[in-house]
Amino acid sequence: MVAFLQDNATMFLCGAAIINENTLLTAAHCFFYENPYTATITYGATIYYEGTKRNISKAFIHPNFTGEYASTNDIGVLKIDPPLVFSETVQPIKLPQSNTPNPEGKIANFAGWGISSFDLFHQTIKLQKVNLTIVDMKTCVEIYKNTDTPLDPETQICAQADMSDGKMRGACYGDSGSPLVVDGVTYGITSKCPGGCGNATTPTIYTRVAGYLDWLSDKL
Repeated sequence: MVAFLQDNATMFLCGAAIINENTLLTAAHCFFYENPYTATITYGATIYYEGTKRNISKAFIHPNFTGEYASTNDIGVLKIDPPLVFSETVQPIKLPQSNTPNPEGKIANFAGWGISSFDLFHQTIKLQKVNLTIVDMKTCVEIYKNTDTPLDPETQICAQADMSDGKMRGACYGDSGSPLVVDGVTYGITSKCPGGCGNATTPTIYTRVAGYLDWLSDKL
């Protein structure tokens, strides 16, 4: 996991996934309205400001991303310099194959530095983890079909935490760009929470990475 910071590495913006030693995958909205070349990334630490710093040398936003909340194509690539140094705790994660089906019903690993207390709007400084379940596409399309954010099954997927114990958990503000990982493969990039954080009836929407492999191919 990588943290994407602004304002001399003092303001946390988003998370990102490590694809290789100089390439990160994140959400386009994380830097659509920000200058990525004045930002910093940190890696290798669970407390984001303690990580090793790197600069951003190139930034790519999907050309069809509009910046609007309902927009699909919420995916971006950051190139960094100098390259990351891999170690036992810093490793890249895999991209899915183009013909890989969504892992519906499977448990996904999710981590991020998003807010941990919605009422207090508390930005956590330590990486948090939670298990999520990939929601089947038919259900997710049905949930969002009459909303301002209808789901595109080719470019988006959904996931949700088990909240049967009454506790709210899942992606929230600040988790944008963080990867949704099943068996070491990045199936999604956190895009939006139309129903709010930790909502038991409306799962979080993630950009479906498998839908963008052609666009990504010359940026890795």
